[in-house]
Formats: sequence, structure tokens, C-alpha cells
Amino acid sequence: MSQPQQGGSGGATARGIRTTRLLERALRERWPISRKMRKPVIERLYEIVQDTGSSPREVTSAARAILSASKLNLETITAAIRAEEHEELIDRIDELERRVEQQKP
Repeated sequence: MSQPQQGGSGGATARGIRTTRLLERALRERWPISRKMRKPVIERLYEIVQDTGSSPREVTSAARAILSASKLNLETITAAIRAEEHEELIDRIDELERRVEQQKP
């Protein structure tokens, strides 16, 4: 009896690559992922990238998923910074308008 081949269509790692690609898609398309699951998902993807037994396709998908998550984190941080800057500008405008009103005779 022949041994199953690694990777390829239906090989021993087919399930792993499908799962990894699905995780990558979920992150890229911003599917809702609970806070409880975020850390284990990223840890699993990191394990796949570091595992010398992972197929090249699985490593690539895992790396892309990690990069997608990083991109989302940066976008979230950028949005928070912009929102804070916006609030600061509104406060400054309100203060300037108050000063102008006080100077009117």
C-alpha cells in the first residue's frame, strides 16, 4: 500500500492549508473574531510559520494572515489617533470662539 503524499490536492496537509487560508481570508476581510479567539489564532499562525514541517503554501498563507492582522491593528491605531486629533481641534476651535465672543463689545 502506498503512503499518502504530503500536501497537494487531498494530501496529508490539505486540511491544514484550507484552515490557514480560511483564517487568512477571515482576517483580510475583517470577519468578526471574538477577543477570546484572537490571541490563539495569531499564536497558531505563528506556529505554522515557524514549523519546518509546514508546506510552503501553508507558511505563505499563515504569513499573509499575520500581515493582514498587523495591517488591521495599524489601521485601528491610525483611526484612534485621527479621532483624538479631531477632538483636540474641536476643543481648540471652541476655545478660540469663546475668546472671540468675550472680546466683542
